[in-house]
Amino acid sequence: MSPAEETAMAAGRTRDVVYTYRYLRGAMIALLLMLLLSVGYEWWWETGHTCWLGSISAYYYTPARTVFVGSLCALGASLIAYKGHSSEEDVLLNFSGFMAFVVAMVPTVPDDRCGPNAYTQTPAEIAAAVRNNIWSLVVVAVIAAVIVAALKRGAVRRDAAARPTTRSVLVTLGCAGVLLVELTLFLVLRDRFIALSHGIAAATMVAGVIAVMVLSALRTEARHRAVGDDDDGRGYRRIYLAIAVALTVALAATVVAALTVRGFAHLVLVAEVIVIVLFATYWGVQTKELWDLGEVSADEARDLGSRVE
Repeated sequence: MSPAEETAMAAGRTRDVVYTYRYLRGAMIALLLMLLLSVGYEWWWETGHTCWLGSISAYYYTPARTVFVGSLCALGASLIAYKGHSSEEDVLLNFSGFMAFVVAMVPTVPDDRCGPNAYTQTPAEIAAAVRNNIWSLVVVAVIAAVIVAALKRGAVRRDAAARPTTRSVLVTLGCAGVLLVELTLFLVLRDRFIALSHGIAAATMVAGVIAVMVLSALRTEARHRAVGDDDDGRGYRRIYLAIAVALTVALAATVVAALTVRGFAHLVLVAEVIVIVLFATYWGVQTKELWDLGEVSADEARDLGSRVE
């Protein structure tokens, strides 16, 4: 193969990677939009726009269940598949993706505000579904963790620069602590797991995303310098930090409302919608930022990760 052909093939592979990233990012926004539309359709058509449930999670017990579970599982898989701009971001994205699966597989407490429907389940049926789903998730997660650990061990042997940083180790330990709590509840206190796991997973999933936003904001200038962009990216940095702050407030409001507020029945629902909209906004803005950076060369694509560390 001639040098010109090798260069053309390398450029083609780089384009494939860039397009895959773009489509993956776009698909994640589409999944969130589909979830909101499904809940809106349930309110508008199925209840005659007269009844809202107390949270988006409560729509698990409505005809929106398939979209709720499917969109969260697809979003979780996408977050895990997406490669962060640093090892810490990658750990947090994987953690949030895993928690999205837990949110989908462990339903919240049934909400009877709009009356019973065909999707209502007994506690025994819910427990059976949780056992089946979580065992499957745990086994696949363990297998994946073993494979990833082996691959990383091989990478470290070939290149000492691939060794985890102190920050990534600390982030990994923090995420592992949450997972250990969830696993302990599942194995030892099954009833408490069903009662608490959904809320823990939802809150920590969003917290992980917020941390990714902050880390991404702090590395915005480095990303732009790495590809020789004239714009230093400070505008994007301000946007990401503003969204992270707003998302933190929305998350705190959701947690406080879920634990204490009894007067306004739909505060959790409103806060959850705000969380989804803010995340979709962040993801959309960052997609534009990365799109504007252009298609870097094959060598730049390989080196970008190490240069923004």
